[in-house]
Amino acid sequence: MAPKYVTNIQILRFFAALSVALAHIGVAVEEHDQVDSSVFRMVYPFDWGLGVDVFFIISGFIMYYLMRDRFGEPGISGKFLRRRLIRVVPLYWACTTLMVASILSAKQLINNNVLDPVHLIASYLFIPWPRANGEIFPVFSLGWTLNYEIIFYIVFAIALSMSRRSGLIFAFLAFSALVAGHMAAPESWWFLHYVGDWIIFEFLIGIALAAIFLNTDRRISPLVAVAFMVVGVLLAVIFYQTGSYTFMPRLVTGGIPAAFIFIGAVFVDFTPKNRVARWLEVGGDASYALYLVHAFTANIVAIIGGRLGLPSLVTFGVGVVVSVGASVVTYRFFERPITNFLNQRFGRV
Repeated sequence: MAPKYVTNIQILRFFAALSVALAHIGVAVEEHDQVDSSVFRMVYPFDWGLGVDVFFIISGFIMYYLMRDRFGEPGISGKFLRRRLIRVVPLYWACTTLMVASILSAKQLINNNVLDPVHLIASYLFIPWPRANGEIFPVFSLGWTLNYEIIFYIVFAIALSMSRRSGLIFAFLAFSALVAGHMAAPESWWFLHYVGDWIIFEFLIGIALAAIFLNTDRRISPLVAVAFMVVGVLLAVIFYQTGSYTFMPRLVTGGIPAAFIFIGAVFVDFTPKNRVARWLEVGGDASYALYLVHAFTANIVAIIGGRLGLPSLVTFGVGVVVSVGASVVTYRFFERPITNFLNQRFGRV
């Protein structure tokens, strides 16, 4: 991939992770602020979880872009899965373990359910499993998105064992079968309802966009790119403000706006090259860390801000700065070193 498009995707990854972090930091401030948390009810024009939908599209795009010439290669499925697990597992397991320690040592610090051994094991293995209250979330709640990532990786790994055409058809049929099962199964079949959520088609949107990107040299102008992103944001606002997200599939309320935003950010014939862009690219490198570690920093900062009686916006701003800073530190001193080490030992593809 041309370096300038890598930069665009990295910047988009940062903003996707930041949008999720902003939502959770705002919620944490609302829960712990002792001054005035009502202000945050006015700064949610759309579901900030839209960042997750953007992430899923990016994932599908990147996987196809990087592996498009590896379909049918002997042993590629195992190599691909191993490399993806090396990328995802260490930091997630570290965060899950830290969450377990937090629950056991200071339940008042982080709101979570009582630990259940089966649920805990399932959480580490990326297996959807209900909590004691019936909610299907892992011990570390943000891991729900990684459960879907793992489903995608497994399906894509199987697809890689075939020819490109057969593999893509298989991936489409596999996801279609899961969604069909979701729609046909009774409510008691919670596992099928979970894995067959419409949201999994967002990975296929990413694959489709990668195919388009690779098969045409035409790119859109910055003005058209901005128009695409504005349309994406407006759709997200409409879906959120009308309550459509409560009864329409997330593929529609999140996937479509995310696709418009992605096209505007990646298909544009322009890449910023100033110092701000370089910093944002660093944020993109640390986006996975930001997505995970902000769960801790948001609550810690919100608790301290509440006890000190700081204004809501001050606590919120500090939470954002601390979360971004912590993510960069985590990436540079934990995620990147351990990923590089494991790739050198086990992850050569």
